[in-house]
Amino acid sequence: MEEVSKNKIFFYQKRLWIIIAIFVCLAGGVAIAKAKIDNNYQDKFLPNIKIGGVDIGGLSTEEARTKIGKRIDFVNRRGFVYLSSAKTVTINPNLSGLESADSLKLMVSWDLDKSLIKAQAWQKGAGLIAKLQTFAKDRDFPLYYNWDRDEHQKILKNNFSDILNDKKDASFYFSDSGDLKIDPESAGQTFNYEKALSDTQEQIENLISTDINLEIIEYRPIITSAIIESKRVQILAVSGRGNIYLSFEDQAWDVSNSIWRNWLELKAGDQDYYVGINKEKFESYLKEASITERINIPVQDARFSLKDGRVAEFSSSREGRAVNIDENIKSLENLIKNSGDLKLELAVETVQPTVHNEEVNDLGIVELLGTGESDFKGSPKNRIHNIGVGADALHGVLIKPDEEFSLINTLGDIDGEHGYLQELVIKGNRTIPEYGGGLCQIGTTVFRATLASGLPVTQRRNHSYRVSYYEPAGTDATIYDPWPDYRFKNDTGKYILIQARIEGTKVYFDFWGTKDGRVVMATQPEIYNIVVPPAKKIIKTTDIPVGTEKCTERAHNGADAKFNYSVQYTNAPEPAETIFYSHYIPWQEVCLLGVTAEELAAEQNVDGSQNIEGENATSTDDII
Repeated sequence: MEEVSKNKIFFYQKRLWIIIAIFVCLAGGVAIAKAKIDNNYQDKFLPNIKIGGVDIGGLSTEEARTKIGKRIDFVNRRGFVYLSSAKTVTINPNLSGLESADSLKLMVSWDLDKSLIKAQAWQKGAGLIAKLQTFAKDRDFPLYYNWDRDEHQKILKNNFSDILNDKKDASFYFSDSGDLKIDPESAGQTFNYEKALSDTQEQIENLISTDINLEIIEYRPIITSAIIESKRVQILAVSGRGNIYLSFEDQAWDVSNSIWRNWLELKAGDQDYYVGINKEKFESYLKEASITERINIPVQDARFSLKDGRVAEFSSSREGRAVNIDENIKSLENLIKNSGDLKLELAVETVQPTVHNEEVNDLGIVELLGTGESDFKGSPKNRIHNIGVGADALHGVLIKPDEEFSLINTLGDIDGEHGYLQELVIKGNRTIPEYGGGLCQIGTTVFRATLASGLPVTQRRNHSYRVSYYEPAGTDATIYDPWPDYRFKNDTGKYILIQARIEGTKVYFDFWGTKDGRVVMATQPEIYNIVVPPAKKIIKTTDIPVGTEKCTERAHNGADAKFNYSVQYTNAPEPAETIFYSHYIPWQEVCLLGVTAEELAAEQNVDGSQNIEGENATSTDDII
């Protein structure tokens, strides 16, 4: 019995050692296999790795960047082409101004760096099985992008607004004698813009560009004459009441019945229709009667300047105040449906400044951290003016410790009321006046001041194409409200004061604060992958005189640029290193040609591709 037991123990021990040996061999084999794969693909992507459907397997990061960049360039050049039976419209991812050399707005922008980093991070951290799977099947990573969908839809609708008759809800009004009159509804048609935008999104995500056919859908009115007629008694009861008395603090306004009854409209509620207040008419009255002007107070941040080496306050902080339109409409609608006096104390909302008054000389602003500069020589008059307005908006701004500075938020409203001038911008087949030309000069100069001061950049986009104002390539930053923004973080532990100055044709931003011993190092930009632009692009329009040709600017070569940027902090063993990449599309010369409405309509009916002259490819497959 004892001999049998010993044999069993020996048998089990032997089997255990065999199992352990197998596991050791397997583990060793796994480790060897993983090490071999990691070694073979140390500087390139695994097989069948894709970004946005583009195969980058076996390519280095730079090769992948170039390949995807070509696809992006194609979509940028051809744009998004929308077809109807009456008209063809091309909306470019970049909206260009006719006078300024810089692109005013990036409608669509692809974040290639973020996309590549995500794929690299996965490959670095993936296990053996996940890596082996890429040899058998695709692994597609998303292509990150930013898209102003609302603006895109606005441009699309604006360009096709003259094709179909839109639906019209029934409405009512009052004659001079007070009689209720009904303006009847009418059915209409509209294009299926939601589907068009979904098709556009698919093209953005997969870097394709094929014509998008617009579908027509019936558009039925919501409010009909019959519905208004069924509410006639209720409408007359509400409209027959007396004057409305508006007040705020010690001010009062008497609004006669003959005025406010024309604010009334029928609205669809959860259960039924009710008599409400038209927001546009109510808001318009408050402006015309100067009520908002008397109540509203613009918010104001504290602003500072340097005087005799010390910080001097030259503009105190002030709370803002604004009439709360939505809240007042709710209150008014409650008043008119209930009995009692029609008296309303206008509701307002308070807006707090971001920078308050401080003990100005205890902020730690004692020395110059860095300066950014750029040259706007050759700029048109409106652009020069806007650069001055933008520089004034930043002069004296304080940035708190650990605050992320937003250039868009700091500039505030970019409109005529705040001193900006317009220029013509190409949107689809139309040229539309728009504010903001020249502000990319501000963005670029602030970017350079950030680098010179050794501050971390948290958000930056380069221009779509190379612009002479911002050479050398790779050191520019484009901005447009609301996106793209330019942002950086104040990590100095003290306040930073921005000082702006314009000397001749150069704009400067000086960052003042307290130095902490950090050392900044940056290489000169490397320019590579030069690409010749395509042929001149002609956009026919009725917005300029017939026979006149107006070109945005000369053509630009496409290119890539990069430079190394590092900051050595005093308490860090290694410097914080960043590579700033910029991709510039080859930009063809774009010109408007004035034609008659008949010529434009005839050409659009015959040739749906007049807006993409010089582009023979119909998909990105043709350029790979």
